[in-house]
Amino acid sequence: MYSLLLLLLGAVSATNCTTLNSTARPVPFSLSPLAGWQVTFEDNFDVLNKSRWTIANECSTEHECAHNKEEQVYLASQVRVEDGNLVVEATRDAYTSPAAGTRQYRSGRLDSSGSFAQQFGRFEARIKLPVGLGMWPAFWLMPRGGRCWPTDGEIDIMEYVGQSPDQIHGACNRNFHDDKAVCGKTGKSKQVDLDNGFHVYAVEWTPTAISWYFDGQLYYVLDSNQCTDKAPFYIPQKTFYIILNLAVGGTWPGSPSASTVFPQRMLVDYVRVYKPRESPPFRALEATYLLVVHAVIGQL
Repeated sequence: MYSLLLLLLGAVSATNCTTLNSTARPVPFSLSPLAGWQVTFEDNFDVLNKSRWTIANECSTEHECAHNKEEQVYLASQVRVEDGNLVVEATRDAYTSPAAGTRQYRSGRLDSSGSFAQQFGRFEARIKLPVGLGMWPAFWLMPRGGRCWPTDGEIDIMEYVGQSPDQIHGACNRNFHDDKAVCGKTGKSKQVDLDNGFHVYAVEWTPTAISWYFDGQLYYVLDSNQCTDKAPFYIPQKTFYIILNLAVGGTWPGSPSASTVFPQRMLVDYVRVYKPRESPPFRALEATYLLVVHAVIGQL
């Protein structure tokens, strides 16, 4: 989510778009192809577990309240569980706080930083996205106890902007500076039929590669041998926590228009994280990536 106004979003421009057939209804990910993996985190949102999730409320600083010229203030009242789904709701309802000043929109953000973080594995969620100009929902990962962003990386499992209702974005940010190299953001956009329904967004992250999935279909693989800018891309190695949020406005989606309907809601059916019981599954998984990445991506 942090664009840092370097417009690293160019790395996920239309020139990198692909189209997949997503007419089949989404189904939860099956562990059967990856025997030996186990669930390490699961929330089906029967209740809002506040010991599991840190829910943003007013924010402690301006920087935490809105990045990228976003127009919302995050409030705990905008996050709830309803009918077995997490509801993150954005409303056109002005709010003034000492940290954020006056914002024209209220919305929600929650993360697992206080209870759960993991290095490597599969991270997935089944989500129904809002549709409307100015909406910017995201499901992403950030490093626990990391250095100043984006030194230790960021993994965007799913980002979506309301002006492109048939396109999702997945990316990894990594930026370091030395005498020889500047590495930035690498990612991909994908044309999809969101069908106004729930879809499964996932990444599989190993020490040397990250793969992005939409409804079980692989659409992008980033490995450490790929070059970006002036140097090979560095796959994040830190322990990362989960973030779910619905931003309003900002440098990427633009502001809501008079025709944008409120309230807007991002619904989350579940969040699950997996890891291998032992290290060999990673080696097998990475070998599979090397075999399929050119064949699969080349056909998209």
